[in-house]
Amino acid sequence: MLKPVSGTAKEKEPPRRCRRLKMISTLPTLLTLSSACFGFAALYCCALELHDLGAGQDAARVITLEREFLEYKASTYLAIAAWIVLAGMICDALDGRVARMTNSVSRFGEQLDSLTDLLTFGAAPALMVVTLVRRELAGLEAMPLGYDWWPQMTWLMATVYVCCTAIRLARFQVEANAEETAHAGFRGLPSLAAAAAIVSLVYFHDQYKMRHEIAWLTHGIAVAVPFLTLIIGLLMVSRIPYRPLISKLLRQRPFQHVIPLMLAIPCIYLFTEEVAVIFAWSFVLSGLVRFIVAKLSGTYTDSHHSNSTMPTTSPNPPTRSNRHNEIRYLFHDRGGTQATTSR
Repeated sequence: MLKPVSGTAKEKEPPRRCRRLKMISTLPTLLTLSSACFGFAALYCCALELHDLGAGQDAARVITLEREFLEYKASTYLAIAAWIVLAGMICDALDGRVARMTNSVSRFGEQLDSLTDLLTFGAAPALMVVTLVRRELAGLEAMPLGYDWWPQMTWLMATVYVCCTAIRLARFQVEANAEETAHAGFRGLPSLAAAAAIVSLVYFHDQYKMRHEIAWLTHGIAVAVPFLTLIIGLLMVSRIPYRPLISKLLRQRPFQHVIPLMLAIPCIYLFTEEVAVIFAWSFVLSGLVRFIVAKLSGTYTDSHHSNSTMPTTSPNPPTRSNRHNEIRYLFHDRGGTQATTSR
């Protein structure tokens, strides 16, 4: 019996062994998991709000935190959820910074961070919008704009937002360059900024509804929030370039600039909801306005953002710092100076 010529037969390849994850960086992982816990806590607050709504309880009469100051700043479960998401944002901004400081960046941290962001910046804000609209509709005799399918449409827009968040996070992992100095910005609205824009509107609505009782304003926000949520989701998956704005405030400045920053602290304390909305939506609109102006004037080019894409043949594996670049550029001065805060 003839034997096959050597090299022509299909040789069996040895089975590939699965790599086991033996060690992880403790402190950055705990910060990332803390952000996930905050996201789940925000979902739980939304569930409490929906439970009170189903029981026919007025949100203004429900005692949440049992402290006068805390009740003033977070009068409803939705307002508490907004503060909880803010805490998740702080943890999400710190974990990458700590990982770089301790030289413990890893692919595990990158993947874990993306899953956490989907929960804290995707699912939590979307459910907050759905809860807000359902609570607002409970006090109305007719659906807004005479549309009977308003609750279902709100749920659909919130679902699109969650899907856009997942696409945004996955796309950033694929396109991110491992070289931190190669980034001059990022394409599409960052997921953290998108969540900040939505959560700030929800918090603004709740604070004005419970304290100021401006019916026309709160009703208008409740009607507009689903559409704004859809727009924010589309901005995340767009190619509109965004540049850092906060870096101008946080970088090293002359000593006399400290006094205006100190005067801003009482303004934030007295007008928390107004400052949150202005701050978040200024960043959202900055990239959109700059993109429209550049398109109309014919000066827009995509070449200065081409560095943010990573070739598929890159020999450098992605690290934890890849996923954190979009947040770092919110808090980092690109002029080569020392980073002032997270990531």
